[in-house]
Amino acid sequence: MTKVINHLFSDDKKQHQKMHARLVSSSPELISTKSINEIKVEDIAAQAEVSKAAFYKCFRSVEDLLNTSAKQAGAELLIPIYSVGLTISDIALRTATKTRIAIRIMTGIPLLGRLMLNTEWPFGDTRHKGYRDIQKDLAAGITQGCFTDMPLEIGANLVVSTVRAAVQGILNSTQTEDYEAQIIYTLLLSLGVDPKRANEISNIPFDQLPDLPKKGLIGKILTLVG
Repeated sequence: MTKVINHLFSDDKKQHQKMHARLVSSSPELISTKSINEIKVEDIAAQAEVSKAAFYKCFRSVEDLLNTSAKQAGAELLIPIYSVGLTISDIALRTATKTRIAIRIMTGIPLLGRLMLNTEWPFGDTRHKGYRDIQKDLAAGITQGCFTDMPLEIGANLVVSTVRAAVQGILNSTQTEDYEAQIIYTLLLSLGVDPKRANEISNIPFDQLPDLPKKGLIGKILTLVG
């Protein structure tokens, strides 16, 4: 019989962090077998082998846990995406490439895509490293003169909204072969890139993706999808 961890654990910080991590780590298995809207606290507690009271010591709700899981997965994805960006000096091309990588990864691993689409990540959290990384690129693009001078928050939301819309469109229905190119072209135009240059960038062949982390939440998801 599986031993359920008693919810009456101490308020020791390390113990709380351990329980927090245990619950986050349990989320991929549930998403792989259930619709996110069907997941209940009881399901998470059973999967993590903890009591419901232990869950509520760490999270307010299922949505809170999934938001945390998505943020962690996003932070882990940022490392390989960021490394690719460092090799590209043209900011418009860099932004397009990093956006395409995010779209390809999330649609290539539907489990990850569903996690991201059904949470608030990264909306509402401008402190998230991924959000700040987008803003950094936008600021550089404005300095280079390839992007329109706009509030960085607006530009970042354009990029994030583009990724979410593309992932949702690809996961939920069949799209034409040039769908991704159209998405990138529209994004670049909205950021102020010249139409001719936007068309050139959006049609550059793109096949190779960076290696994904083998550990952490992403590693767990990769293990589940085989």
